[in-house]
Amino acid sequence: MDLLELPFHFIRVPKMRLQLPQFNYPSPMLVFSFVFFTYFLVSSGIIYDLIVEPPSIGYQPDERGNSRPMVFQMYRINAQFIIEGLSAGFIFMLGALGFIILDFNSKKNNSYLFAIGLSLIVATYNIAIVFLRMKIPGYGSF
Repeated sequence: MDLLELPFHFIRVPKMRLQLPQFNYPSPMLVFSFVFFTYFLVSSGIIYDLIVEPPSIGYQPDERGNSRPMVFQMYRINAQFIIEGLSAGFIFMLGALGFIILDFNSKKNNSYLFAIGLSLIVATYNIAIVFLRMKIPGYGSF
């Protein structure tokens, strides 16, 4: 052990006045906005869009042979257009915002906030069911 400590008896540590850097933390609203935007991108299927590179919208011929724009890929649960994914992500984001408003309402106890949060959640649920009926054949026909 003394052999290992021998060089350190001759070396003198310099006296330095180093200051630790001061970091300013981002505001909580900025962190929330970043996380919420990331939630929007992930729930809209941005990873699928980057890997598969689907078109933004599709075209479908009508009965006369003219091509009509098509936003949803009907009856294909494992495929999506970019606009379809972004609209579904926006709907999921509104539902999450409804739950955030309800949580905020538990501290404020405001009936208007409760009505807004509950209506966002109910509307999101109904729109998600409409999306599923377009994507899954026979869904909802009991």
